[in-house]
Amino acid sequence: MDTKEITPRFFDHAGPVRENVPASYRKWQNYARALIEPLADLMEEGRANLDIEGMASDHDENADRLEALARPFVLFCHWERSTNLFRDERDEELLGKCKAWFRQALLLGSDPESDQFFGYSANFHQHSVEMGLFVIGLELSRDWLWDDLNEVEQARVLSWLESDVGNGHHWNNHMFFGIFVLEFLQREGRLRTAYRGVVDRWFEELEGMYADEGWYMDGMNQAFDFYNAYAWHYYSMWWVALYGEANPGRCERFKERTNRFMKDYPIFFAESGEHPAFGRSISYRFNSTAPFGLAHALGASPVPAGEARSICQRSLEFFLNKPISQGQGCLSLGWYDEFLPMVEVYSTGGSPYWAAKAFSPLLLAPEDPFWEGEEIPAKPDNQDRAIAMKAPCLIARSVDGEVEIINAGSQIASTNTRFGPHKWGRLSYKSAFGFALSSDPASYPFDGGLTAQKEGSEVVYGRHYTAPFAIEPHHMGCLYSLGGKLEQFQVSVETRVWWKGNWQLIVHRVIAKDAATLRHGGYSVSDLDGAKIQNKGGMPLVTVSSGEYGASLQAICGFDSTGYDSRLSAEDGPRRHIQAAYHSTALLETKVSADETRDLACLSWAGTNEADSAAWELVSLAEGRWELSHEKNGSWVIEDEALPEVSR
Repeated sequence: MDTKEITPRFFDHAGPVRENVPASYRKWQNYARALIEPLADLMEEGRANLDIEGMASDHDENADRLEALARPFVLFCHWERSTNLFRDERDEELLGKCKAWFRQALLLGSDPESDQFFGYSANFHQHSVEMGLFVIGLELSRDWLWDDLNEVEQARVLSWLESDVGNGHHWNNHMFFGIFVLEFLQREGRLRTAYRGVVDRWFEELEGMYADEGWYMDGMNQAFDFYNAYAWHYYSMWWVALYGEANPGRCERFKERTNRFMKDYPIFFAESGEHPAFGRSISYRFNSTAPFGLAHALGASPVPAGEARSICQRSLEFFLNKPISQGQGCLSLGWYDEFLPMVEVYSTGGSPYWAAKAFSPLLLAPEDPFWEGEEIPAKPDNQDRAIAMKAPCLIARSVDGEVEIINAGSQIASTNTRFGPHKWGRLSYKSAFGFALSSDPASYPFDGGLTAQKEGSEVVYGRHYTAPFAIEPHHMGCLYSLGGKLEQFQVSVETRVWWKGNWQLIVHRVIAKDAATLRHGGYSVSDLDGAKIQNKGGMPLVTVSSGEYGASLQAICGFDSTGYDSRLSAEDGPRRHIQAAYHSTALLETKVSADETRDLACLSWAGTNEADSAAWELVSLAEGRWELSHEKNGSWVIEDEALPEVSR
């Protein structure tokens, strides 16, 4: 077979430019264009990268420079392909400028004689990631970039890409990037028998990371989070689309797994379009919708087209309606806005443009059902329902339009705790609430679970390694330890969680080997105005309210005092919440002695309805059976042999 033969792809649309397209399609084109315009303002002649303001990563300057080219390039490629189907006069100038600049940047950056040279890739270098991404862009831009280069220019770029051959790639989703580079080299005539063998070997490794239910463990990170969507199911679908003719059986496996994942995935999106801030790289924001367009195009999605578009559009518009731009007008590092303290050390100014993946629907034809059908709003049956997923150890539940992830066991590897283990370690994560950081980088934040502080120490320890033993639609149970090896401090914790509406019942059985202070923190409430946040109440019910959102904790047993972790004014130190400048978290506290075993139980609420936040009546707390009553939520009976008897 001719190594440059290319099977027609779903994004290679035939026919003339359309005279008109659905309003939804044009809206997405305009959103993409609006993100590209500030990037175009940074395009300078003789430069190979965009000088996007932000932090420096822990890689190196060349890696940051390439990242600030590759990711915006892929965004532009998505928009550019859509303009082949529909464009107007105002698009022409931007198209011409960007095409010329990206062509120049590719040739300068890959030229070892140029002062703009990015340098070659190397073992475990970030260049491997960006080169793999660049290949996707080159495939998308064949008609105006790659095929327009002469043989000498193509040879120079291929030689640069060849520096990734034989390199080590991190044992996680990064192995896809090495595969894309080798596949492209083979297609462009740099074929070696070894390449196909290595591609097959890497795929064996990647497929070995598949757990079940559509979820992959992200290799050495040992994590299950949104990377499953915008890495695993995005890259695998791109491989199917670009190079899948090499192994039809593998294509079917990937498509079957993506289909299984997409079956459950819609529940992760709130009515607002937001998804819970959970795991690493959340500054990619609406990137979470990355697999919807590709899975739809390849027949690998069970989600109806109208529903898929509705989810993608709500997610995109949720974040675009937030102040997510930095001073240059480019995408910032943060969540609701620019907030560098929450960002991982591998990130830099160009990093947020992974968000380009969310624009894969623009590769669908305007007449595709994705665009033609009526939008389907969030399903009414999404209310008060839960899906238990045993492979990632997560329960996703939808209630009152928000989404809550109950985390039975997902974690980050001990070698990657610099990313912030609290991003995986809280008991639950909820849209509209986000989370807080600790005022001390050496300590765990207080919100979202139980923490322990050894007597005489300043360090606060939270949950990390976790062994789940119950993952059900109505109940979660897990076993973990609070403490650290340097202090040889350890508190064993068995936690069980049940839920009803916006309330959780949380029961901890703790075995403390050292004297310690234990604190259970509820959801953290944030606001742009600290004066709006009110801390109210005392034992047994303590509440935080911003007027719009609220969170409460009601002590049942084991706790003897209340407290708050708050930033209500600038005098309270630097900002610590990912959503806004000010926040407060309600706390229940107690002290335990060395060699003490104790049961701690509380009710935790987070929502918008003040009547819903009222205290529960504790009707009966017998061993194995608890009965609670609430003026709004009615009766709640929980039966489990682990429930202790509590005298009142």
